[in-house]
Amino acid sequence: MWHFTRLEEGAVTAALAIILVGITSVSLVAAIGISALIQEIKLQAATDLAALTAADTHRGLVSGVVCANADQILESVGFDLLQCRIVGDGVEIRGHSMASFFQLESYAVAGAPR
Repeated sequence: MWHFTRLEEGAVTAALAIILVGITSVSLVAAIGISALIQEIKLQAATDLAALTAADTHRGLVSGVVCANADQILESVGFDLLQCRIVGDGVEIRGHSMASFFQLESYAVAGAPR
């Protein structure tokens, strides 16, 4: 008597392997996205602090050079200063960072209270 081998014998293993690869890929993409989001939040907080420090320096409340102080704040947490502008009584700061393959930028304005 002949016994026919079932054609589906490796199908479950192959399906599980494909599902595992899919889950791993989705998890990796999600982890990279969450990492970039966290990096963006940190960059915005650092840019806000740099703008406040630069504005206080511009008003004479903090010693130093306006844009050098802003650059020092951003570099101390691993970010780059893209732009520093003194506009009237205020200061505009743009920060920059790379997170994986995402280019992140942030913008902050600070000045004398009105």
